[in-house]
Amino acid sequence: MTSDDLNIVYYCDACSVARASYIIKLLDGELAMCSHHYNKHKEALDIKAYEVIELNKTEEAAPILEKAE
Repeated sequence: MTSDDLNIVYYCDACSVARASYIIKLLDGELAMCSHHYNKHKEALDIKAYEVIELNKTEEAAPILEKAE
């Protein structure tokens, strides 16, 4: 993976206007969807998809439990 892979902008395959919030991996390809269309089709996607990647997700830093002296 290169830094160029991290800068790719995906747009929703359903409406082509909104920026995608999810990449849905299916056996026969991938879909990019905005939050609106992902939530609208979530039940069907949960059955067909083997992986759902949430884009632009920020994770909290792990708390520091002890400090080394």
